[in-house]
Amino acid sequence: MKEEEVKQRVILEYLAGDVSLRTLAARYKYDHNLLYRWIMAHHKLKKEGKLLNQARVIPTLPVQPPMSTDVAWLQEELRIARIQILLLEATIEISDEQFGTDMRKKAGTRQS
Repeated sequence: MKEEEVKQRVILEYLAGDVSLRTLAARYKYDHNLLYRWIMAHHKLKKEGKLLNQARVIPTLPVQPPMSTDVAWLQEELRIARIQILLLEATIEISDEQFGTDMRKKAGTRQS
């Protein structure tokens, strides 16, 4: 990747606000002071109205692994989730009986 492309990508990623200069410096293997100078120069050009309409480089997002389509595995996960729900409901009922409370939120009630 050319330095100009790296520069544009770094500026856009930094201005998106999700990452620090030091993280970008480590990612692209540049000194963070150099990246700071790039960003300050960008701000100066923007303030003076001298920025050209450059092609925007969109940062790449991490790719998530595909979900399993194994039906047997999914059915087992569903069975386990249903058992957990039953256990949680039983726990709520037991605590309601022992402490004389009503833990379940009633639908349509206003919070005070």
